Amino acid sequence: MAEPVNNGGGTKTSSNVAMTVEMPFRTETGKASIETLVTVDPPISTSQYVNPKEWPRSKKWRAVAIGAMMTFISPITSSMVAPALPFLAADLDFTSTIEIEMSLSIFVLAFALGPLILAPLSEVYGRRKILLFSMAFFTIFNSACGAAQSKTQMLLFRFMAGIGGSAPVAISGSIVSDTFVRSEMGAAMSYYGLGIILGPALGPIIGGFLTQALSWRWLFYIVSVVSGVVLLVAFFFLPESYGPYLVLNANLEADKLAHIHHPRPNVFNILRDAIVRPFILLFTQPISQIIAIFVAFFYGVLYIVLTTFSSLYTNKYGETTQISTLHYFSLGLGFLIANRFSGGFLDVVSVYMQKRNNTPHKPEYRLILCIPGVIFLPIGLFIYGWAAEYTLHWIITDIGVMLFTIAVGLSFQACSLYTVDVYTRYAASALAATTSLRSLAGFGFPLFAEDMFDSLGYGWGNSVLGFIALVFGVPAPILLYIYGERIREKSKFAIG
Repeated sequence: MAEPVNNGGGTKTSSNVAMTVEMPFRTETGKASIETLVTVDPPISTSQYVNPKEWPRSKKWRAVAIGAMMTFISPITSSMVAPALPFLAADLDFTSTIEIEMSLSIFVLAFALGPLILAPLSEVYGRRKILLFSMAFFTIFNSACGAAQSKTQMLLFRFMAGIGGSAPVAISGSIVSDTFVRSEMGAAMSYYGLGIILGPALGPIIGGFLTQALSWRWLFYIVSVVSGVVLLVAFFFLPESYGPYLVLNANLEADKLAHIHHPRPNVFNILRDAIVRPFILLFTQPISQIIAIFVAFFYGVLYIVLTTFSSLYTNKYGETTQISTLHYFSLGLGFLIANRFSGGFLDVVSVYMQKRNNTPHKPEYRLILCIPGVIFLPIGLFIYGWAAEYTLHWIITDIGVMLFTIAVGLSFQACSLYTVDVYTRYAASALAATTSLRSLAGFGFPLFAEDMFDSLGYGWGNSVLGFIALVFGVPAPILLYIYGERIREKSKFAIG
């Protein structure tokens, strides 16, 4: 007798026909595993299972909206502490610059570890359970950060909060692939990505004024209150969207009602396969590797800008901490422009390329949006760096940063949707692999930013980053556009 193991197969169903479910079956000995297509009768109560891609649009957008809200909280928390670092360091006796920077970036370090386990778990237990558990975990430890009495406690609690907060960043994008057909994914993914790219820009603005009006401890308490509210909304209104999980549970319940006993899947074997999958994708799949490195560099440079932006205006322009945080609006404006432009444009480009080439949709059509991204990024860094070097009018530095964040936003949206498009069935694991590497960059890059700018100045420091972006950033999307389809055809994880 074979035991079904659901590890993320695709589904195709109708309420009055049999459902075809692709899932691995493991023998009782556990020594062999094969994948096969199994046709099962619809569950006795068909209302228990509805193909998420066939949901009403209102239900799809509800799921995406709640996922986007959850995703927004973690990135805003990651950078909100930036303007409060001097006060936090004084109260908790941080003694070195690296320790102070660690209190900010250790939250992002957790993003590199959490998704590697939490995202695959969502392909076993469903999106909803993992998101709810992770948000509760985040809320508890983020509140503990506000009550921290030592630097050790702060670093520990920030890391644990980051583990919980990493789940929405890695999983919410998969809700889009669960619920929307590929021709509609662009607009939906833009809302998922909005929180990831806009949160770090708005965090310091909110953090600066809250620190002035209240204290740095209230930064954490207020975020925890907001995350608690979002958690309640998700508990009551977030539907489960992972199709294979819904199919398996609906049919197990149907068998139970029909007095047919089937053992549940071997959880250990499922978890072993699921947790290993992001590592396999990251270390064996060329597409996953290129996208992860490409996004990681952009993300690392972004966090260099985020962590040094306020100090630039306080040290070189003589502004107060609160006024200096207002310049983060230029980052937020760049992200917003990129997000609103890329959402529908990604779908429009796909339709246009299909008609022009007389082909069905190809994931590589998403990469076209990376071209303006890799052009704007070095231009923005050059303008920002040299304007800061010579203390030109602040509007010039803000324009440079805005162009830079437009580039990051366009590239991030294109790469995220391309990843989901390529690894549809394993979207959560693929996004986890990308999230892990980019988070390591977001953690590590700011640690050398101050020394780099002390040695090279803002002009040459940002120029070096711009030149690296040109050398690596331009070829990456072009090569994937040309050779991506051939690579996908040879991959057992990617679509053909």
